[in-house]
Amino acid sequence: MPPFDPEPANLRLESPREEYTIEQDPEKKADWEAPPEGLPEESGTKGRKIRGIRWMLICVSLYITCFLYGLDTTIAADVQGPVIAAFGHVDQFSWIGAGFPLGSVCVVLLLGTLFNTFNMKWVYIATVVLFEVGSAVCGAAPDMNALIVGRVIAGAGGSGIYLGSLQYFAVMTGEKERGLYMSLIAAFWGLGCVLGPLIGGAFAVSSATWRWAFYINLVIGAISAPAILLCLPPISLMQGVSMPDRLASIDFVGFVLGSGVWVSFLLAFTMAGGQWAWNDGRTIATFVVFGVVLVAYALQQYFAIFTTPARRAFPGHLLRDRTQVLLYIVTAAGITSVFVVVYYLPIYFQFVNNDGALMAAVRLLPFVVIAVAVNLVSGSLLHFIKLYKLIFLIASVFLLVGGGPLVAYLEPSTATGTIYGLSILAAVGSGLSMVTGYTVSTLTTRPEDTGAGLKMQNVSQIGGQVIALAIAGQIYRSRAIANLQSALAGHGYSSQEIGGAVAGAQSSLFQDLDVELRDKAVEAISQAMKTTFVLVPVAGGAMFIAAMFMKWEKLFGHSVAVGG
Repeated sequence: MPPFDPEPANLRLESPREEYTIEQDPEKKADWEAPPEGLPEESGTKGRKIRGIRWMLICVSLYITCFLYGLDTTIAADVQGPVIAAFGHVDQFSWIGAGFPLGSVCVVLLLGTLFNTFNMKWVYIATVVLFEVGSAVCGAAPDMNALIVGRVIAGAGGSGIYLGSLQYFAVMTGEKERGLYMSLIAAFWGLGCVLGPLIGGAFAVSSATWRWAFYINLVIGAISAPAILLCLPPISLMQGVSMPDRLASIDFVGFVLGSGVWVSFLLAFTMAGGQWAWNDGRTIATFVVFGVVLVAYALQQYFAIFTTPARRAFPGHLLRDRTQVLLYIVTAAGITSVFVVVYYLPIYFQFVNNDGALMAAVRLLPFVVIAVAVNLVSGSLLHFIKLYKLIFLIASVFLLVGGGPLVAYLEPSTATGTIYGLSILAAVGSGLSMVTGYTVSTLTTRPEDTGAGLKMQNVSQIGGQVIALAIAGQIYRSRAIANLQSALAGHGYSSQEIGGAVAGAQSSLFQDLDVELRDKAVEAISQAMKTTFVLVPVAGGAMFIAAMFMKWEKLFGHSVAVGG
């Protein structure tokens, strides 16, 4: 989730130039210190020079695209059932949610480099086009495989939308106003996240069908397209460098291997136990490929093969910094708690309360609204408390206090209000920890490592989504199918019918069950949900342990030991 930065002028993140200087050869430093091409000399450093209608249109267009990124982050949470009903293939259930962050994490490091290396405007336009193409593929998908491909493409474009918006405001705004414009990125992204399940659920139960949950991106994107094309300045951060030298500065081998690690991981953990048996040769081969690609990536980065140490795709030297590693853990843990709840609580309500997709999304609002609201104020709270260790300890306690009982009380007989209350407690912990690591990272790294630290935070956060949704999907699908087979044994239901029922209570199987069998089936599903939601207190426990190993040090105006 996009970081909320209350006072970026006090941080070392405002200048993308600083991030890039460590990735250039020393002799090119002079070129870098020149003002960005496409802006007046003082832009981005002394004050904003673009004003009036043009500035308003730029802001509106960037915020609309950030809203779309937030919308697509959660919109699939409430259309999973209708998608499975349309296409089947419950064994690919996890891909509906995990495909989007997979596309993002595969390209997030590469896109950061591209924005710093080439004309920002055309890189940004390319990512918007990529996002819209992915949305169109999802909406028109004839089968599950096409939908998955579309989700991955949209995720890749979405990460560029987010990074590009941050980059543009960092360059175009002055220091005093930068905090406001940066925080509005998080606000519009958060608004999209809040409305995502509602819009997805509304389309799922309407005559427009779930397909318009993806087509809507084309309509909204068209509103911002003219301003993006006509008003965005063509900024180039790397000047006086030839195209061959720019291309040579990119670690293409590292980026390809890094993407291969994530793709092979998700293939292994979604296909195994579902489409392929655990002892199937294809499952074993996929895990072997994952291991081989991971080792190849580690070796290529460590020895700087086909690249130089300064230009490596993965800033592995930060793994020697205890504070940074602990920050990666708490960031991943915080985002895990968010996406497990967002993607699986609506399914719980569909089964237990017989809710439609829209009502199930409405019941998710207490969690999402509180998580986004706390996320938006977390930066100010950190500035007030100053002890980042304490922030993460508090967040972990909320996850444990909310997530632990949520697992215990996730029963058909539990009052809906109880589920709301426990999910709100978990939401506070999630909101406190989702993006705080970004701010702390900028304050606890050496100045030359600020950009690398933020890249790693992006990988931790988006990668955490991929891992969480892959594991949660594997747990839920396997336990739900096993429990349903036991509950409905002897009643003549095929494995395919039972498999199709786990995505939502609107399946034909559930509609045909009598009251007694339906109660047994709902109990079977709720037990599978309890096992899946164990990931929330587990994330809280991991965050608590990581926080305990952090230093008791104050930020903002106090000396901070970096690099240890």
